[in-house]
Amino acid sequence: MQAMYDDYGAQGFVPFAVNLGENMNTVKVYARNYTYPFLRDPGTAWPLYNINGYIPLNYVIDTAGIVLYGNSSGFNETVIRAYIEASLPPTGVHEGNVETPLKLVSVAPSPANRPTTISFSLPRSGNVAVRIYSSSGNLVRTVLDRALNAGVSSALWDLRDNTGSRVADGMYFYEVTAGNASVRGKVSVLK
Repeated sequence: MQAMYDDYGAQGFVPFAVNLGENMNTVKVYARNYTYPFLRDPGTAWPLYNINGYIPLNYVIDTAGIVLYGNSSGFNETVIRAYIEASLPPTGVHEGNVETPLKLVSVAPSPANRPTTISFSLPRSGNVAVRIYSSSGNLVRTVLDRALNAGVSSALWDLRDNTGSRVADGMYFYEVTAGNASVRGKVSVLK
């Protein structure tokens, strides 16, 4: 984990180690070697992320809180690095001497009680996908998947899922993907 933090920390990657049940003196020996957050959990945080009681447990969670990867069968650095690299913020494209990344412009209304518009700025023309996910990470609907010109564009979500049914009230996540870049955010749905 420390090696991955050394490689990706400057790009916003933050590992967070959770320790459960070990003696504090043992924990301190390891924690002194880390330059990232370390939690000695007395048993309150662990149940929130526990999968069938397995240890070690590895997650990659993006900044919107979407679990991109979860594994309870051991530590596979190559797989974890692939998910981390896929979720790091875009570095943008260069236009002259100015770097212009994919950017979120607005989401309105939010909270949403009627169709909501997700507006974004594209650095260059290309295929764009806008997807809506439930709070558990399941795809709810793809509201846009087509080529767009550079500049500000938008996608309208009518608060329906892929079957045409209105979604339940709650927290949803949207993801705008253009090429290798993506931006994510949250939108609350209320009646």
